[in-house]
Amino acid sequence: MKNKKVLIIGIIVFIVLVILAFIANYVDKGRVSTGHEPKFTIKITTDGGNKVTYWGLGYKVIRYPGVSPNEPFKNALGVKMGSWFMNYELSDYESIDIELLMEGKTIAVSRTRDIEAIISLVRDSKYINEVCDGINTHKIKIDNQVYYLKESCSEIQKGKKQAKISKEDLNRLLEIMNYYIETEVVD
Repeated sequence: MKNKKVLIIGIIVFIVLVILAFIANYVDKGRVSTGHEPKFTIKITTDGGNKVTYWGLGYKVIRYPGVSPNEPFKNALGVKMGSWFMNYELSDYESIDIELLMEGKTIAVSRTRDIEAIISLVRDSKYINEVCDGINTHKIKIDNQVYYLKESCSEIQKGKKQAKISKEDLNRLLEIMNYYIETEVVD
């Protein structure tokens, strides 16, 4: 008699948990698809703030924030929702090297969001044949390609071509470099 009550209570608890899991999944899927943070999850930040995982009942949401885990959910570089067993990586990029010409130091960039920001800025810029007379302040090496940053002109030089970048992009690039200098990730 006692075992039967325990079994019935166990089955009822299991059914309630399954129903709650479906409801939470439905609500959070709607929130994530509209750029809002999931509500019925536990938030865990890993990789020094580069990756945020939200664990729900039978599902998880993985988010790669652009700047910090505290920024708005809709500003994420990438978001994926799936089962607990889902794996999601934002990019395949390895580390890139930035050599600061004025200080003679080489810095290995390791945070995914920084690599993404630098590569998208440097590779996606529109290069033209006009080169400004500014001084090269930083050297950026991606794979075997070399780029030079000219702070005074707000431009990036690739070979004999130059690309104009916005002040915001220039400041973001300098913030990334300063982060690695200040945290002493210097070879």
